[in-house]
Amino acid sequence: MTLPQRTALFSFVLPVILISITYYLSWQGGHVELCNPFIDGCEAITATGVYYPAAYVFRGLMVAFVSFALWWYCAAAWLNSINSAGIKSWVRHLVIIAMGASVLGVASISVMGENMVPPKEHREIWRFHSITAILFFLITSLCQILMALRMHQLRDQLDYPRWSVPVKVVLATAQLLTLITLIVLVVTDRETSEIVQIVEWWLAAFICVFFLTGFWDWKNFRLTRLERLSPSEKHQEANV
Repeated sequence: MTLPQRTALFSFVLPVILISITYYLSWQGGHVELCNPFIDGCEAITATGVYYPAAYVFRGLMVAFVSFALWWYCAAAWLNSINSAGIKSWVRHLVIIAMGASVLGVASISVMGENMVPPKEHREIWRFHSITAILFFLITSLCQILMALRMHQLRDQLDYPRWSVPVKVVLATAQLLTLITLIVLVVTDRETSEIVQIVEWWLAAFICVFFLTGFWDWKNFRLTRLERLSPSEKHQEANV
């Protein structure tokens, strides 16, 4: 397994595990309802990480955001490796912006904890968390949409499973439709906290699955020349 593959896998597995644990701990503590937030919108992702001990686990997501940033670096290096002229400038800027969004995610998580309770007395902390979290979701979703578009343009040049780019396009389309739906509801003043929370959960899921697709894309891609083949991979290449 290559370093880029580990990054893609880690970017999916870690958030799923941490959110599951924090949800369970918060439910056990009586702070959230036990439901399906993807359908009911009964709880926000943030609600699972306010109270201790769940808040301690929730802060582990800062590591996941670092992994997201590394994923974008791997994606840029991968695209650059297939073209001697290098990647387009707008793609390079896209990657930098996406990595900046990951930094916003770290900032959003860093203030989480019981120091936010009660909300009325800590509005500045909640405002900071909300703004940075919204910017992370919005920027990352838009960057993934544009990255899917670029990979679709290069589909005949990339070394990847043929199903990978169509899956990315589907995920990007789902993110775009979700964002458009939310914008329409906000403009028409029909959004509710439940709808916003449902959107938040689904966007988080789409983002993580998008990152996971890199696991199959980067099977033969190595980030550095120092990254060696494992014995099993050497054996497989010898038999080709």
